[in-house]
Amino acid sequence: MATTETYAPNRLYTIPLAELMPDPNQPRKYFDPVALEELTASVAQNGVMSPIFFRVENGLKYIVAGERRCAAARKAGLANIPAIYVETQNYTEISLIENMVRSDLTPVEEAEALDRLMQDHKYQPNDLIRILSKSQPYISETLSLARLPKEVRDECRQNPAVSKKALLEIAKKKQERSMLKAYWEYKAKLNPQKKTGAGAKLTKAQGAFNAMDATQRKIRTLDMQILTPEEKQNFIIAMNNLKRVIENTLAAATKEIPGKNLA
Repeated sequence: MATTETYAPNRLYTIPLAELMPDPNQPRKYFDPVALEELTASVAQNGVMSPIFFRVENGLKYIVAGERRCAAARKAGLANIPAIYVETQNYTEISLIENMVRSDLTPVEEAEALDRLMQDHKYQPNDLIRILSKSQPYISETLSLARLPKEVRDECRQNPAVSKKALLEIAKKKQERSMLKAYWEYKAKLNPQKKTGAGAKLTKAQGAFNAMDATQRKIRTLDMQILTPEEKQNFIIAMNNLKRVIENTLAAATKEIPGKNLA
């Protein structure tokens, strides 16, 4: 809902939650469901103790910092929330700093936010050191995660279980293929094969899952440029056969779960 109201910078207001929109540039994409439930319970009992920050653009109110508090307030049934208006072109800095202070960002979210700050504002690493009050090694290491393959970043962006230390080691690899290989090896260590019974044999399902995971890793790291024409042709045939098996298996599995859309 567009607004024609005017707001004074750094003043506290009571804003209807229905009028606040999430900022598309919000660095945090992941909300820990357990932590959100705990915050919701606190808000329901005590209200929102710390105001959020908001900005206005083209008549619309956007959350600059405090999106999790807004989500908790909505879940708690509140209609309004205390909010401070900010009038600055550097609102992305405010959002990033607030999230970093609260330790709410995953390593990938933080890296992508820093990278976006540099691109949007033409910053240099020294500018980030000054703005965020972080050390040079911290900024350099965090920025290095932005060069991880998109597939890795997509998986880790909303997964706080993946440690920053592990991702930094992977980011040290020079080629994307090497980074992907290192990531799949790390992931395999996080999810060791489960064994059942005294004989320690894999169940058929677990064995199939492990085989599929291994196949995915091999396909992703395969360099098509080094294949001969004959190898490429055989690869295409094999992939088409695999595709038919997957489609038939998916069709059979979907029938066993009526009413579910698993796409």
